[in-house]
Amino acid sequence: MQPLSAEVFARLVPILRQAGLSHITQIHELAGGLSNHNYLIETPTAQYVLRLNAEAADRFCSREQELFYWRNLAKAKLAPELIWTSCDHRYYLSVFIESQDIASRVNVSLMPGVLGDGADFYHAVNWNDLEYQCSAAEFTDGELWVQRWLQAHVLELECALHQSSTPQSFAAQLTPLALLESQCPNRVHSLLLQLLQRLRLQSVGPYHISVTEQWQQYHQQLLAFAATDKGNAWLTRLDSLQGLQPQIHRWTKALADCLVAAQFCHRDLNPHNLLLNDNQLYCIDFEYATASHPLCELAVVLATHRLTPAQRHILVRQYLVDHPGLTSSAITAVPAAIDMYWVFALYWALLMAAQTDADCQQEYLVWFDSFWALVSQDA
Repeated sequence: MQPLSAEVFARLVPILRQAGLSHITQIHELAGGLSNHNYLIETPTAQYVLRLNAEAADRFCSREQELFYWRNLAKAKLAPELIWTSCDHRYYLSVFIESQDIASRVNVSLMPGVLGDGADFYHAVNWNDLEYQCSAAEFTDGELWVQRWLQAHVLELECALHQSSTPQSFAAQLTPLALLESQCPNRVHSLLLQLLQRLRLQSVGPYHISVTEQWQQYHQQLLAFAATDKGNAWLTRLDSLQGLQPQIHRWTKALADCLVAAQFCHRDLNPHNLLLNDNQLYCIDFEYATASHPLCELAVVLATHRLTPAQRHILVRQYLVDHPGLTSSAITAVPAAIDMYWVFALYWALLMAAQTDADCQQEYLVWFDSFWALVSQDA
């Protein structure tokens, strides 16, 4: 949390009074948002979150659509309760849910002299600290590592079981996924899977957009900005994105080919939009929520969370088991879904940069460059 200036405090108090809050004791700014601002509001009896929506983000979302899905997810106990919205949709007030830490195991067998050989110790990890940027290439390399690891260890296990008196009923439970589970440092993948499975069951509502339609919308918006003077740095990056169009066509086709039916998708399940409380994950920030491709939801989680190759492997397989919205070949399109997640991040960065002054534009161009390094460049 960050300290609040007296000026900002004075500006927010009348807004909070409109929302029905009085006797405000503290206001703190919450870190984490790239475009919106969030404030923790404390009263003598409760805590709330006041969100100030960035005007530039209005280009990316319908506020009515955002609130529709927020209210639906709050009823399903998958999001904080929304208490009040301002008439212009600039401010939202919701219940504050405190995010708890998760225990993560650290193996220190490669660190001599620390707790002895092969020892583990546990440390608390805040969900925000799981933030990580995983590319499609890293995901694919991780899958190859898992296959090699399983080939070696399944063979070792079979030999050990053959030479022992282990009951067959127990041996039958030692599946490849169970072996991988034993290597996982925490339950992050299990909690994410639980959330994804519950979100999949939510009503799709009246809103829908395909991956191809989303890309086309973003592209047309960028071209409209290109007609104005946004500076050489902005135009150079637009040219780079234009050069990526053949790959984008290939990735969107791969996703279209494995789609059976759309489902509800939050579409921005990065660590900063998730809260862990009482052994359950809650979502916040529904600006991109809609009915869309089921792999979009999986791709965000894979691309933005610090997961081991084993955790990614387990999460993907369990998410795809008997998924009614996907064909049996959908697993081959997972890298394309991850690439399209980072492509949309590129579009977001350029669109935001186009709507800010020169000083702020540079910040979004830096984001563009970091996302660009994560997109597969092979033709």
